[in-house]
Amino acid sequence: MISAATQQVGKPITALSNMREGILLVLIAWILLSIGLLALIASLWLAIITTRHIEIAGVAPRVSLLVAAVLAIVGAVVGLVGFYFKFIPGVTELARADSRFDTARTLIKIGYVWGLILVVIGIPLLLVIIGILVLVVGYILLLLGYIGVIILSFKLNDVYPNALYLAAAILFIISMIVPVVGVVSWILLYVALGDTINKLRA
Repeated sequence: MISAATQQVGKPITALSNMREGILLVLIAWILLSIGLLALIASLWLAIITTRHIEIAGVAPRVSLLVAAVLAIVGAVVGLVGFYFKFIPGVTELARADSRFDTARTLIKIGYVWGLILVVIGIPLLLVIIGILVLVVGYILLLLGYIGVIILSFKLNDVYPNALYLAAAILFIISMIVPVVGVVSWILLYVALGDTINKLRA
């Protein structure tokens, strides 16, 4: 039979593992989107170059555009699956196992779920004033979700002491001004979660 102590440890491990898998998918999505962006830039460059080479005019740029579109779609799907079907459920499960993560869970769920919904609804309504208001509220909620991730990182450091959690939290804050730093934050969080999982299993 499985002891109560083993079950108590097992729940956080499962939750942290789901969070880690979600982050990995998000990082893969960013790589795909970055390659897609490079392909888009290449297509624009080729469009200029091929005006002087009629024999390949239109072919290379179209191929690059197709590659960019495919990578963008795949990257978006992978990222959404990782974040909404792995990371957020993982945070929810972690909060169920440890109430100290309740605040982070609430902000992340409300912010990223309802924020995304309002942004998706608001974009088609941009032609009317209500669309702008919906978008503004959506972005505010997304910001709350992001703050939830920051709180989550600090709380992870409190519960499972690891300097990488603290570094990730600080970089998440900095990324609100310098967005590119956010990628490093997620990488640090991914590594720290792996270390925590290994310690819990040991």
